[in-house]
Amino acid sequence: MELKIANAPCSWGIEFADNPANPTWQTVLDEISGAGYGATELGPLGYLPTEPSTLQSELASRELGLVAGTLFVHLHKPEARDAIYETTHKTCEILKQQGASYLVVIDHVSSPRTDQAGQVDTATRLTDEQWDAMMETLRGVGKICAEYGITPTLHAHAGTYIEYRDELDKAMRDLPPELMSLCVDTGHCVYAGMDPCDVLRTYKDRVKYLHFKDINAEVHAQSIAKDTDFYTAIGNNIFCPLGQGCVDFDAVRQTLHEIDFKGWVTVEQDTDPAAKSDAKTDAEKSRAFIEKAVLAS
Repeated sequence: MELKIANAPCSWGIEFADNPANPTWQTVLDEISGAGYGATELGPLGYLPTEPSTLQSELASRELGLVAGTLFVHLHKPEARDAIYETTHKTCEILKQQGASYLVVIDHVSSPRTDQAGQVDTATRLTDEQWDAMMETLRGVGKICAEYGITPTLHAHAGTYIEYRDELDKAMRDLPPELMSLCVDTGHCVYAGMDPCDVLRTYKDRVKYLHFKDINAEVHAQSIAKDTDFYTAIGNNIFCPLGQGCVDFDAVRQTLHEIDFKGWVTVEQDTDPAAKSDAKTDAEKSRAFIEKAVLAS
């Protein structure tokens, strides 16, 4: 097992580029670097500078690389397909220019699923027709990524139409391996009632990228019991620094050894930017935990 460690703008609450509560991109890059990480993700398109030489210079001045971008779009809406493909092209172009390898592909959080996050037994499911349309969109995304030499990695995510194990398994069956790999997020797995280790073992040949995220067990239990929507759960600090939650990172470490994973893992702790939490301190705590509990073992 060989891991390289990054962090991402979402740990500073950056989910939407135009959120007025966002800290500046300069602050976020300064603090990712200052917290001891060697790389970052792109975040939502338009948050970091998109002009190639400017982005390259800003990253280099902080000794940061760019490891991945994110496609956080309404994959389940066929009417959005053309716009999704346009965004995929724009994002992949930036990633290729900066030497990044991965595109994390996530269905956008949307109602009613955002209100049913973690509710595996009762959550609204897509019809077969809607599901097939989403798969068609995802195959198109995979083909675009191939044009740029970028590896697309599907990310099961709370509050979306690809959240639970049955949905992840179905997507992996329906999407050819050459068009879609997998990003396993430890926190979102636990949120949805999945064992991240089982997912890692089942799809070891398709797991190309990792997100390490931890879950506050008490907040998670309350969120499930009270049908709390995903964004409210974030505001309630459902995500916490690594090692302070209920994700079994000892088991994750052992599983990564078993499958001989080599590659990038990005630390994430989704937060509300308006809460003004000390993201840099939390990022430092997570990095220290990884170095002691995962990398040193």
